[in-house]
Amino acid sequence: MQGRMDERYFEEKKGLAAEAIRSAIEKASEAATAVAASRYALPDLTAPSQVHELLRDAQLELSAARRDFEKSRWAFASTALEFDDWLRKFGHDDLVL
Repeated sequence: MQGRMDERYFEEKKGLAAEAIRSAIEKASEAATAVAASRYALPDLTAPSQVHELLRDAQLELSAARRDFEKSRWAFASTALEFDDWLRKFGHDDLVL
């Protein structure tokens, strides 16, 4: 790929990143509320599986946000790099699919 991509692609990926961040915040907030609701006298009040599921979902949303954010940067850049190579170049190997 050489040169910049269409601005619509940039805007789409930027929007997806922001949406994923908002979703991750919501899920993390739900997990925090569940943890805060737990009591020493009632340790089973909060289902551990629910907390872990919410936190895993939030983590997946954040990974998606990071990847979409990098796609927006890649779309704007004038580069011959393929997207996976772009990720590696900037130290985001964990986002390569």
